[in-house]
Amino acid sequence: MPTVFTAPEWMSNESQYKLTVTEDYAKSLAANTSVNLKKDAWGSYTFSNQDELLEVTSALLHSLLKEGSENNWFSKLPSHEQLLKRVKHTFLSLPEPNQTLAYVSCVYMNPKVLTLQWTPVSPPPPAQAQSQQGIYFEDSESEDADITESNLPPVALRDDRVATQEEYLLTRLRAAKARVEAEQIRMQYFEATGSMPPESDEDEDEDEDGNGSE
Repeated sequence: MPTVFTAPEWMSNESQYKLTVTEDYAKSLAANTSVNLKKDAWGSYTFSNQDELLEVTSALLHSLLKEGSENNWFSKLPSHEQLLKRVKHTFLSLPEPNQTLAYVSCVYMNPKVLTLQWTPVSPPPPAQAQSQQGIYFEDSESEDADITESNLPPVALRDDRVATQEEYLLTRLRAAKARVEAEQIRMQYFEATGSMPPESDEDEDEDEDGNGSE
């Protein structure tokens, strides 16, 4: 969590401390935790939602107690409940008609009162939905535009059935060639040794395949 308050400044002419809300946290307050304002029956500006006001005030007091203790700003501070009872609110300036939100920009402390100073701001403009532009195609009565011919080689489309038949025949051809070469080797073996070579398991499998295919 970012630092909420700057180091307290002692204001001798008013006998109180001033704690300014840091710029980064002030921007966060203005964007996310601003409190809505309204005019009362007498035309004075006040807070329109007391629960919202209490929530923001309580969160700031927790931060004040935490940072005050961590940085040893004060020798002793009252409890959160006691501080909450001493809170009063004031505006930095009279809100303009278009300033319907406010955030805490400064806190003043003395032994009896804790004053939260609110800065009026205008609400951010509503986010505008981006209009989607449709794609418009113009009707053209002119001749079709010339399309530049590609330099890539042409792609021949083949019938899947023809390709499958071709692969099958090539497989049969390779198998037949292997059988012929095997027979030639057997004859060379016979001529060299006077006996036929022993039958291998692969030969038996090929013979069975050949008989099955016939």
